[in-house]
Amino acid sequence: MPGLGGEKSGHVIVLERTMTGDGIVTALEVLAVMTSTGRSLADLAKQIPMLPQQQRAVPARHKDQWEGDPVIRRAITKAESRLGSSGRVLVRPSGTEPAIRVMVEGSDEALVAETGRRTRGSCRERLN
Repeated sequence: MPGLGGEKSGHVIVLERTMTGDGIVTALEVLAVMTSTGRSLADLAKQIPMLPQQQRAVPARHKDQWEGDPVIRRAITKAESRLGSSGRVLVRPSGTEPAIRVMVEGSDEALVAETGRRTRGSCRERLN
């Protein structure tokens, strides 16, 4: 299957086909997987683990400076370490507003909440 990126909003990007979300491309890719595997969409969907997730926007006057900030980098590294292999952290600038988006996902809901709060706090403190 091609590299696939998706959001809770339903926005899906298939990088091998296009750089932006496209519903027709997404539908064709899903149909291709269904055809190649001989499995129904319901059966394929059962394979996707559903984990606790938090995604929040942090208002940021300096949203393009997050990658070079050592405090934010350390906060992300620490968050990833706390979650281990059972979670992930994604920090990125918003494409539509002056904000940083912080997404934390993992198997432990309380740990996800605490890790997200701390990571967002670092971004809020350093980018405003």
